[in-house]
Amino acid sequence: MFRYRPEADVGQEWILKYIELITMRYRALFISLCFFSTQTWASDDPLADLKKNQPRDVRRLIDRLAGCAHWSGEEPYDAERKREIAAAMSDLRCGQLEKDEAIARKHYSKKIRVLNVLQRAKESSW
Repeated sequence: MFRYRPEADVGQEWILKYIELITMRYRALFISLCFFSTQTWASDDPLADLKKNQPRDVRRLIDRLAGCAHWSGEEPYDAERKREIAAAMSDLRCGQLEKDEAIARKHYSKKIRVLNVLQRAKESSW
């Protein structure tokens, strides 16, 4: 690292080299943070293990099962919260969830792994 020494002062050249050094260090820090944060974000989904290697329709159903379980257990402590819960349950189509789950269970009736994953998703909430 460059250290300021008055006897070696060469004006702006020293300052520019110092700024370049700091910039390189921050650039390396920024790249490192970006790399490690993407590793963390990839595992932020609590249902990731359940959805791993599942068909797309099963992954979507897993999200809906867990989401509906979550929102149905929420307390509507005021009118705004009640609207928020109703909107989330509407977006997840919780009203037709049982029908969609039955269709998926029938479709994947011979795939025990899929049936087990659906059951675990139904019992969890994010």
